[in-house]
Amino acid sequence: MATASNGPVDVTAQRLRERGERVTPARLAVVEVLANTEEHLSAEQIGERAEQLRPGIHRATVYRALDALGEFGLVTHVHLGRAGTTYHLAGDLAPRHLHLRCSECGKVLDVAGDILDPARRKVLRELGFHLAPEQVALVGLCKDCFA
Repeated sequence: MATASNGPVDVTAQRLRERGERVTPARLAVVEVLANTEEHLSAEQIGERAEQLRPGIHRATVYRALDALGEFGLVTHVHLGRAGTTYHLAGDLAPRHLHLRCSECGKVLDVAGDILDPARRKVLRELGFHLAPEQVALVGLCKDCFA
């Protein structure tokens, strides 16, 4: 994982250069926004915060930056159902985690990324299918709504 001295923005810039990709203000702003929040942000919310960080960055540029960073494996997204799609840092830029969404109140919880590893292995072994639960939210009831 990226260290404090070599934070996600610095690591991203380095990896983009290594790939021969452009290190743009929008790409760095997106990573900075995501590195500085624990919220589940939509592309629109990331765009708003990126514009605050670096005035003059247009929302469309932020969307393109999200797409590019996703292609490079630096940012990923998760579909939260009715709550929409949210983005977060990927790979060693952030801890691997999965999402649980309460179908009653809409709360989204992050859980350890390895929590479903036994099920993943079983599905792979028995069906030859590779699960990717990082891309979706598992839906159920949170403890407050279940009670």
